[in-house]
Amino acid sequence: KFVYVLDRSGSMGDSHGEALAAAKRELASSLDQLDSVQQFQIIFYNEVARKFNPTGQAGRLAFGTSQNKIEAKKFIDSIEADGGSAHEDALVMAIRLQPDVIFFLTDADDPKLTSRDLARIERLGAGTIINTVEFGSGPQRESENFLVKLSRQSGGQHTYVDVTKLPQGAPKGK
Repeated sequence: KFVYVLDRSGSMGDSHGEALAAAKRELASSLDQLDSVQQFQIIFYNEVARKFNPTGQAGRLAFGTSQNKIEAKKFIDSIEADGGSAHEDALVMAIRLQPDVIFFLTDADDPKLTSRDLARIERLGAGTIINTVEFGSGPQRESENFLVKLSRQSGGQHTYVDVTKLPQGAPKGK
């Protein structure tokens, strides 16, 4: 069971939307690798979270069927960058779905998760691995930011993506 949590705040749309476009491409690529017995959910968030809902029943995971993947890609394409970030609310929403793994994709913009926030997420998500993907322009600024700590405390991995190093002409998301 996988839950993808993607930041769609205005800062993800800065620099011509490379961060959000890259996050969408990563998500689509990951979905392509799922088979029909694996379950997934997608949460895009800014100040509020928006869940993928192919069944019409809120809070459910979808199976990785071809049809659900097609619907998921339509959902992904409909998302645009706007507003601020409520990282913790989106992560708590994902944890409540009881996945095995959460993929958390963000530019780590303010507000940052505090030590107290991280402790709460660790307590609520005990047993859930959280892999973090950070999008930035240029070299990674902080080697021990909240995303690194979040992934480490859950047994996950952290990856940094420099959007300025992405191939020229890569398809842009909305």
